[in-house]
Amino acid sequence: MNLPGAVKRYRRRLSKRFTKEIHRKQFNFYCDRDLIAIVRYMADKLEIPVYPLMEHIVQLGVHEIIVLEGDEASRDQLCRHLVRDHLLTPVTKPMSEPISRRLLQLRNAMDFLRLLESRNGPEEQKEIIRELVKKVRD
Repeated sequence: MNLPGAVKRYRRRLSKRFTKEIHRKQFNFYCDRDLIAIVRYMADKLEIPVYPLMEHIVQLGVHEIIVLEGDEASRDQLCRHLVRDHLLTPVTKPMSEPISRRLLQLRNAMDFLRLLESRNGPEEQKEIIRELVKKVRD
């Protein structure tokens, strides 16, 4: 018996079974081949179907854009970026795109929390926070 083939068939059958939900709709659009390859690669590495990963990526993008909704200057800058870098170009370079400020702030906050968790006691954690507050005030 070909075990990897059987596992793939079972996974495909489960994927088909759970994708036929009433509340999920397919959202077809033209997309850069490199982005498709990256998403498929990540889905394979995470051992999940492509659709939940893609849904998560779209959800993150929507939240990122909603944050800019109230700021007129940021919204205009986003519109220019979308037209210049996504609508008018035949190929996008996803790995060379700059990361948004909000994502950088989240990443820095997560790094800070990991740093605090790595310290042994609350006194060391308090000392790190005191040093940071002192640097911010200066």
